[in-house]
Amino acid sequence: MKKIVLFLLIILAGIYFSEVLNAVKFEGLVTISQEELKPVYEKYIGFDVNDFAINDIVSSIKSTGYFSSVEWTKIATENSFDLIISVKENIPVEQINLNIDGVGLISRETLEASITLKVGKAFSFVQFRNSIENLTKLYEKENYIVSNVFSKVKDQSFIYITGKINGNIIDFNVKEYALYDIEFTGSTEGLEDILDKIKKEVDLKLYKNYLKKNPLLKLFDSEKNYYPKSSDIQKLYQVLSNYVYFSNLSNIRLETVNTQKPAKTLKIFVVQNIITKEPVQIQKIMTEGVTLYSFDDLATTPATFSNVDLLHILQKIKDTYEKDEYIINLFPELKGNEFVVHVVEYKFGNLNIKGNTRTKIYTFDDLIKVKPEDYASKKALRETYIEIYKTQFFDNIDYDITPTGTNTLDVTLLVEEKEKRFNFIGGGTWGPPGEGKQWYEGFAAELQLKTINPFGFGQTFGTTISLGFAGKNISLDYGIRKPFGSPLSILSSLSYLNQPSSEIITQDATTSTEVATDLTSFNFDFSISTLKLHNMSYSFGAGVSYKFTETNIATTVDSSVVSSSTSVSEYVGGNILLGISYETLDDLIIPTEGLYLNLVGQKYFRFTGDAPVALKTQEEFSLHFPIKNTYFGLATRIYASQVFQQSGVDMTNYLEGLYSLRGAQLKGDVTLLINNDFRYINKEGQIPFYAAVFVDFGYVGETYDFSTPFEWSAGLELGINIPMFGLVRVGNAFYNDNWNFFFLMGKTF
Repeated sequence: MKKIVLFLLIILAGIYFSEVLNAVKFEGLVTISQEELKPVYEKYIGFDVNDFAINDIVSSIKSTGYFSSVEWTKIATENSFDLIISVKENIPVEQINLNIDGVGLISRETLEASITLKVGKAFSFVQFRNSIENLTKLYEKENYIVSNVFSKVKDQSFIYITGKINGNIIDFNVKEYALYDIEFTGSTEGLEDILDKIKKEVDLKLYKNYLKKNPLLKLFDSEKNYYPKSSDIQKLYQVLSNYVYFSNLSNIRLETVNTQKPAKTLKIFVVQNIITKEPVQIQKIMTEGVTLYSFDDLATTPATFSNVDLLHILQKIKDTYEKDEYIINLFPELKGNEFVVHVVEYKFGNLNIKGNTRTKIYTFDDLIKVKPEDYASKKALRETYIEIYKTQFFDNIDYDITPTGTNTLDVTLLVEEKEKRFNFIGGGTWGPPGEGKQWYEGFAAELQLKTINPFGFGQTFGTTISLGFAGKNISLDYGIRKPFGSPLSILSSLSYLNQPSSEIITQDATTSTEVATDLTSFNFDFSISTLKLHNMSYSFGAGVSYKFTETNIATTVDSSVVSSSTSVSEYVGGNILLGISYETLDDLIIPTEGLYLNLVGQKYFRFTGDAPVALKTQEEFSLHFPIKNTYFGLATRIYASQVFQQSGVDMTNYLEGLYSLRGAQLKGDVTLLINNDFRYINKEGQIPFYAAVFVDFGYVGETYDFSTPFEWSAGLELGINIPMFGLVRVGNAFYNDNWNFFFLMGKTF
């Protein structure tokens, strides 16, 4: 027995005895470099390996797909061995073709860059398949409905991607289908008006209508608008779900149509919900479980009702609840000659929050409109999403809704915290330097570090350093939402500004006077705002400022200084602020819907020196109106500010920066600004953006007597919400017979 055990141990030792792998060498490589294969084996170099490890290396090399055969041998060296791998490469790829049948929804260059097969390199079916999957992902990223030759369901998509291997010539084929038409078939009798209404609600662009357009009108349209995205089809499903006529047996299919470019018709096969198969005599119509509304108007004299007639009654009840966005369920029942509609009015049950591993719940719980025991409504869910999204604490917000009991919905709020806590921004900017200044004085280098809610307490930290030809500006900002759970938001800012300027006054051919001013100022501002209640919030603030100005005046005659003088002034001043705002915007960065109203009054007073004593008021109103079922919208803003000076250094209102007549800088005691945008807004991609055509009007003066005409500018603007930079706005404005480039960072109105 002992001899048998010893014999088995010797055999096992021979099989599994490990040796140190000294090197891996290849024979037969032609188009594939050893460097490309290095990740497969480098982790084993210098370590004891056995046959299992060698098989792992060989298996990984085979899995690249480049080789028709892979063999290995070992060459022993002192206390180690070299692994020799002999390979035979597949035929090299001679040509790769990308064929696009459609309008080219994604640029050819982008698609070609995703193909991992390379000309002159051994063919690999693995890379062939990866290339097709990469092409698929590019269309999926743009929210198109796409499938490929490897998909389980191939024909129910608007983008279909295939590949063909013809010896050493490889073809990748992309077929883009437009939405030609929407058709309802099946049990549609009696639903004609309803189906027309559904088509209007969905309002999908149909390619058949584009083909009928006058060639001139086509210049103002794009074929790309007729290729539906996932969100379009989801909207169709959502609209259908709002109607009680369709049973679960109804389905949607896509059928190919022969047109100028590939297209498909979306066919909805209608199967009606059945309450009665034959017309029925109804003596009385009743509802049960209804507490929010009265449906006394449903009472009827005895009459004969078809199945569609009963569904119309059911739809009327559903529409009543849908108008106020309540979540319900309906159960119709025929009891002899009575038609009874049982209504389940859902209420919210338990509320749970998941995903906030860092963020304290008290920093945003006031924004949650979902309250236990309240009647469940889509409005509460939507408003909760919008308000929490606007805090910018989270990258993503979602819900998990679970029915419990007969009329209760438990809600789990799912939040995804920002992985990137700090945004580091650096770069150069240029803006119009203003009247009397050189063009290069508009250049500035800016460095910004900003973070929102990095530690989960609702705090915002920011610092900005701007260095330019016209001076330097450094600011530190701090804000916190609901400190220690209190119903307040606190903002504070400390800034330093150094701004030299000079002006040369020419008196005659030999005499000139230069006035050089060096301004240094420190400002500290602090404000407290209430949380929003019924969309209203109130704010109180205070600030203190210190300004030091040194002015040098030098007169030169024939390039010689004949007189010079220096004067210094400084002051310390303070201000208090009161404000009220009303806001219903759906987004604070790129809003598409809602309005904003803000009224602010500031009182300036003197501590020392010639600090200004004045009253300053500001009023702002903005309105955003989306164009239904499109990416387009209208936005307008009216902004005004006034200074009522009593004494001290003159204060001036400016129309500049985020409150500007774009392409210009204006100043005066009173201002009036009207911004108007027609925008294309797309926030579905990874980088939300908008493009706008704008017309601005601005007025400045000493009073609102409008004795001087309004200034105006018009042009184009592009706004991109870049994760690291925030909203970056660039544009070109036609003002005062010139095209002026402008650059803004922050928010849109």
